[in-house]
Amino acid sequence: MFRKFLLNSSIFFKISALFIFALLSFLGFSFYFIRDQIEQENLREDLRYRYFLRTLAPIVRDSQDLNVVLQYLNEFGFVPTTDPRIKNQLINTNKLPPIVQGFFAKTLKVENRIYILLETPNEPLLFNYVSKTSFANFYFVIFVAVALLVLMFVIIFRSLVPLRWLHSSIKQFAKGDLNISCRLEQKDEIGELAQEFDNAVAKIRALNESRMLFLRSIMHELNTPITKGRLISAMLEEGVAKERLTSVFKRFEVLIKEFAKLEQMNAKAYKMKKKEFLLEEVVAEAKSMLLIDNDDQIVMQTQGDLIKADFELFALALKNLFDNAIKYGIDKKVYVKSVQQDLWISNQGNPLKADFAEYLKPYFKENNSQGFGLGLYIIKSVLETQKFGIEYIYQDGFNCFIISDCIVENFCQIQEKKPKIRKRP
Repeated sequence: MFRKFLLNSSIFFKISALFIFALLSFLGFSFYFIRDQIEQENLREDLRYRYFLRTLAPIVRDSQDLNVVLQYLNEFGFVPTTDPRIKNQLINTNKLPPIVQGFFAKTLKVENRIYILLETPNEPLLFNYVSKTSFANFYFVIFVAVALLVLMFVIIFRSLVPLRWLHSSIKQFAKGDLNISCRLEQKDEIGELAQEFDNAVAKIRALNESRMLFLRSIMHELNTPITKGRLISAMLEEGVAKERLTSVFKRFEVLIKEFAKLEQMNAKAYKMKKKEFLLEEVVAEAKSMLLIDNDDQIVMQTQGDLIKADFELFALALKNLFDNAIKYGIDKKVYVKSVQQDLWISNQGNPLKADFAEYLKPYFKENNSQGFGLGLYIIKSVLETQKFGIEYIYQDGFNCFIISDCIVENFCQIQEKKPKIRKRP
């Protein structure tokens, strides 16, 4: 669970968590290190204090001079002080035996601070022990280390911020927007990645423009003879030849429009417009695209079903399915029916010899059999663009192609939901 959480977390969260962990670990280590140094220093001060008590009396007794005592205190680290609270507290305590004639010494330890009161014949003198050990260097090192750690975090975080912008640019590119620029001023790995991606976008943009120019040129060159052919066929006398020529040129025009639409879809430039429409409407559109005049070739086994899809693309998919079904069907007919939320397109014929997945590949052509070429690949691409799937089964002598989850309201289900009206006796 924790590993999954780490894998799904953003890199910014991981770096922030790592920084917080490193900072808290360093501060914790510093705290215990300084506390250990303070405890060791207090222990040394206590030993020094005991040593001072053992050596002070013999030194003063041997010298019998106040100046010697003051010099010894100074060398030991004691400095004169005038803390009235401590001084009165020491004066009011019981006097110790004199260390020399007319001198008395009293000691007091308050919160690791050592005080000595010398009572002389003239006036009492108070001294305070000042430790020469300073922890300022430790605190300074800790401050510098924390500052460097924070500075490194800020630098790394700022160097990673362009990843968000780069991610947004990649998402726009995935949606088909080629007018993006990913250049960065920084020269690290992220800057190099952005530079390489920007170069790739520029190359793809140039290839796409070249492809669009090539396609427009081809379509223009094809439209010219088609237009001339339609004009020539219009001048012919009425008859079978004129009808066939007119039908052929209409077919060419439909194929060119279909080709242009597929190219827009593949280039992610086609704006999908999903809406609800009746099954009969889209079947009629597919029939007109096939230029079928014989209504008996498309057998509707259901009516009133409501479909939600892009009308033009869905009609294009049905047109290719109908074309294949009629072309390879034994009776040259295609059967259309709905089963719950699925649409079934069937024809009577022999089952497919190869696996259905092979027919969905581009340029697939089965030798000496009913190869579909680009037909099913185009159908699959058009349906996947609309989030629909296509399946194949062979049932009772029929090849059944199933478009899944395209029907939002089934006519049979609507009829079942209607309340039954009882007849009066």
